[in-house]
Amino acid sequence: MPRLFAKPSLPAACPQCSGKRYISFNWTRFQHGDDAESRQVQRALRISKQLKHGWQYTCVSCGSEWYLGRDGNMMSYIHPSKAGLVERWNSGSYQLPDAIWESLLRIGAIPPALSGNGHGHAEVPCQVKTVRGEIFDMAYVSFQSRPPIDLWQDGRRIRFCDEIAEVSPSAYTLPADVRLATSQAQEIRMGYAPTTIQSADGQLFQLNWANDFFVSDVYRGEDFKLANLTGNWEQADMAGVPSELITYFVADWRPDLASVYLNPRPVQKPPSEPTQEMEGKIEGTEVENEHYDAKIDKNAVMKPQTYSGEEDTENLEENDVEIFEGIPEESPSEFNSDKQQEDEDEQLEKSLQSAHSKNEVR
Repeated sequence: MPRLFAKPSLPAACPQCSGKRYISFNWTRFQHGDDAESRQVQRALRISKQLKHGWQYTCVSCGSEWYLGRDGNMMSYIHPSKAGLVERWNSGSYQLPDAIWESLLRIGAIPPALSGNGHGHAEVPCQVKTVRGEIFDMAYVSFQSRPPIDLWQDGRRIRFCDEIAEVSPSAYTLPADVRLATSQAQEIRMGYAPTTIQSADGQLFQLNWANDFFVSDVYRGEDFKLANLTGNWEQADMAGVPSELITYFVADWRPDLASVYLNPRPVQKPPSEPTQEMEGKIEGTEVENEHYDAKIDKNAVMKPQTYSGEEDTENLEENDVEIFEGIPEESPSEFNSDKQQEDEDEQLEKSLQSAHSKNEVR
C-alpha cells in the first residue's frame, strides 16, 4: 500500500544549533552515516574557506564556524572567541630560523604517548626571549598542523613563533630522562599515571602524566632525578605546573619534526652469570628474588595457523634448502635390506601358523 504521507525530514542543523553542543566530532562518521542526525549535519555544514592546512565550514542554519583538519577526520567547533586565532594562524607561515631550530633539537621534545595522545604536535620546553625583549622562563615552542583551538588547549597563553628572537634551555625544565619517564608512565587507576622524582636533599614529589617543568619556592626542574617508589606513592607530594603559567609559541609543523623527539635510552643489563643446572627447574629461569624477566600472558590462546606450501617452498629454496617433491627415492641398498627383512618376517609368520594348525589337530 503506498504511503499517503511522507515522513518529514529534519531541518539542516549542526551539533551547535541542534542542541547537541559537540565541541568536536568524527566527520567521517557523519559524512557517510545514513541516520537522521547524520543527514542533518550533512545538509547543514558547507565549506566556506580553504585554509593552509584543512578547511573551514559554516552551518547554513546558525552560521557557526567549524574547522576540519587536512586528514578529513576530526571536525572542531570554532568558538567565536577563537576566531582571531584561526585567522592569525592561517595568515602566515610560521617557520623558525635554522639557529633556533638547532637549539630546540638540543633540548628535545617528549614523543607522543603510546596511547596516541600527542600525535600531530610536538612541544619543546625552553626559555624564550622575544623580539620585544620579553623573557619567558617557562615556554613551549609548539609545532602543530592545526590551529590552537582544541579543547585541550583551552586556558593556554598563545603566541606565535614569529615573535621569538632566541631560545635557550630553561632552569625549570626537568632532566630529559625524567621527562621521558613521565611520558611513558602507566595509568594505575583512572586519571592517575605517577612518576616519582627526588631532589638533591631527598625531597620526594609525584608528577602525574607527562611533565616538562617543575617550579617551586625552593626547587627548579634541573634539581631532580628519578626515584623508584612503586606502590608507595603516598610518600611523595603531588606536584605540577599549571598550563596557565606557561606561554606557548605556535609554529608550523615541519616534515623533519620526528628528529626533535627524545629517544629512550636502552636499558643496560648487567652480564648474566653462568647458569647451573638445578633439579626440578629449567636452567636459566631463576633470577634474583624469584622474579621473571619474561612477561607471561595468562590469557594466551593457541590459535591454529595455516601455511601455504608454495610460499614455504619458495622460502626454503631462497635459503638453498633442497626440496623433495613427493616421496624421496630410496637407495638400492636401503631397498634391498628392507625387502630382505619383509621376507624373513613373512617366513616366520607362516611357520607360526603351521605350528598352530598342528596343535589344533592333536
